[in-house]
Amino acid sequence: MKRVLLASIAACVAMLPAGSLRAQESIKVGVLVSYSGMTSLGGQQTDAAIKLFQSKYGDAPGGHKIELIRRDTTGPNPEVAKRLVQEAVTRDKVQILLGPDFTPNTLAAAPIVTEAKVPTFVIGAATTGIIGEKSPYLTRTFFATPQLCKPLAPYAVKNNWKNVFVMVADFAPGHDCEKIFIDALKEAGGTLAGNLRIPTRNPEFSAYTQRIKDAKPDAVFIFMPLGELSLGSLRAMSDSGLKAAGVKIMGTGDITDESYVDAVGDAALDVITTGMYSTQHNSAMNKEFVAEYTKLNGASPRMGWGAIAAWDALRLVYDGLEAQKGAKFDPDKFMAFVRGRTFESPRGPITIDKGNGDIVQNVYIRRTEKVNGVLQNVEIETLANQSFK
Repeated sequence: MKRVLLASIAACVAMLPAGSLRAQESIKVGVLVSYSGMTSLGGQQTDAAIKLFQSKYGDAPGGHKIELIRRDTTGPNPEVAKRLVQEAVTRDKVQILLGPDFTPNTLAAAPIVTEAKVPTFVIGAATTGIIGEKSPYLTRTFFATPQLCKPLAPYAVKNNWKNVFVMVADFAPGHDCEKIFIDALKEAGGTLAGNLRIPTRNPEFSAYTQRIKDAKPDAVFIFMPLGELSLGSLRAMSDSGLKAAGVKIMGTGDITDESYVDAVGDAALDVITTGMYSTQHNSAMNKEFVAEYTKLNGASPRMGWGAIAAWDALRLVYDGLEAQKGAKFDPDKFMAFVRGRTFESPRGPITIDKGNGDIVQNVYIRRTEKVNGVLQNVEIETLANQSFK
């Protein structure tokens, strides 16, 4: 009797259309971000964005049930990232990746995801020469260094801050930004007052700020990663008296990211930054996004760039899986779908370049102000459709 029952079940399954079986296929999505250490807010924001997205759009786009596999990269640690990515694609059979975060981690992951054909969304690395060049399976929903480092040079010259001191973190993205800004400054007719590379671990800023004061610049341009260095650099600019002396402080939006800016305090006031996103962005979509995010996840920690990068990556993941509804997941067709996509985000319109896979997006020049007693990045100028080059 048991054999008859099993045979009957098998016969019924065999009669089902192939698409019905495939529609139940689960898709394993690896989330490799920092959940511990100084950069742990990145992981918290990624999870918060996922939670909101799935509360609105479910967890089975195109009938593909999403199974999330989270791993802690612990920050910029390529050895850890390489091991985690290898385990994710070989042991866990992950088919799509969000992360790993930071440039060295992404570079370590690139050959592995290429060999395994795993579409990978870069949500926390900005260095040029990653997307398109290192793997055809990488795309980016964060920002590319030129998008934020180039625009402030002509903006400074336009505002008569022509003699600029450049201070960057001493790692690959910092070197990248340093060159891009200095080249753009010279092209705009400005002059370089000097430049410094700050060690990424335990820097003592007082010696560096003295060198800046001695150079007597009109402005200081800063590029630091999110976290301790961003906090330290802005506090140092204030404590040294540079701001009080009228030296304009500007930099990429990492230094005033909403996740950390309250810890900086009034040292962040009037700092000019370039950014891909601010919770103050004035659009109906963003107002709804911020309200829903805050309602679901709370007002603290505040939402920053990590959340919007993850949100837009999920938009592409869901749309790409919906396009393969009723079919077995095909990573090459998925990437072909993602490249060339244009859609409206809470940050504004974005496009994934069809040839390169990198992001084209608006960049906003912002000033840090107090709005209803809270430090906010208020947009004062929009630079539309900025390229990754």
